[in-house]
Amino acid sequence: MEKVCKISSFIFISFWFFAGLLNAQSLINAGAKQQKSGLSLGINLSGPIQGLFDNDKTAFSAVTILSLSSKYYFIGEAGFENLTFSDRNATKRHYAYESNGTFIRAGLLYDIFSVDEAGNNDNIFLGIHYGFALQEHSSSSFSIQNDYWGGHDGSLNKYVLTTHWVEISAGPRTELFKNFFMGWSVNLRFKMFQGNNEVLEPYSIPGFGNGDNQVNLGFSYVLEYMIPWKK
Repeated sequence: MEKVCKISSFIFISFWFFAGLLNAQSLINAGAKQQKSGLSLGINLSGPIQGLFDNDKTAFSAVTILSLSSKYYFIGEAGFENLTFSDRNATKRHYAYESNGTFIRAGLLYDIFSVDEAGNNDNIFLGIHYGFALQEHSSSSFSIQNDYWGGHDGSLNKYVLTTHWVEISAGPRTELFKNFFMGWSVNLRFKMFQGNNEVLEPYSIPGFGNGDNQVNLGFSYVLEYMIPWKK
């Protein structure tokens, strides 16, 4: 039953994913447009989607988009990620891991989509963002096996880790209903600086992804409601 629910959720998400893409591509060759302005509040569903396939992780974030002009937008995002290795994978990993953290992202979006159609408020965004994560992580137990030196069991107490990165993004946004938008983007993230990582490398960094990588490819899927201030 659990697998059926996951597959059904994946099909539903994919439907909206490709619907937004096709809707944007069908209009890309038209002329200039007047864009609706306002402040959008929404949620990024990429965290809950990942949770469908990774029971060790819980993540959620809220997004806001602010119209600066007909082409430029400010985007901000804040969220959290909690990660605890389940007992199911303990025998394969030989260590336990716990992480709790928050992250913020902020940046600029540029709309490359242009269409001369009254009432059309769709976008295709290119963006650049700064990201910062603050997390507390630890390993309550680990086991190192060595045939020559022998085995060693131990633990690492909780301590705070910070990570900074920049990312570029691209993807469409479409108005499904009046003032209600759906958008997705692909995000290429570059780790710039990490503090206090000498003792334990993070398994996962909130908002960034795999802690072992200097570069991560991420995905955002946002549902948002716009509060317009100009008709």
